[in-house]
Amino acid sequence: MKGNTGMITTALGLVMIAVSFIIFPIVIEGAEQARTHASIASYTGLSSLVKIGPTLVFVGLLFGGVVTSLFGGRSMMKGRSGR
Repeated sequence: MKGNTGMITTALGLVMIAVSFIIFPIVIEGAEQARTHASIASYTGLSSLVKIGPTLVFVGLLFGGVVTSLFGGRSMMKGRSGR
């Protein structure tokens, strides 16, 4: 199992990237519904936070997936060189 950790980590990173693209429209729709709700629309700070929230979720998941994939690829390359 020790030799496959790089491949598993790379696959996990790619799944995270795919999930970020799949979940982004769902998060945008939910944030738009929350933003247009009557009780939330009157709070200007909360409204702007809800506007930027989906982008933060997307960028966070995308960044996490890319970093995870890079570490997995790096681990696979170290395994091939025999170090």
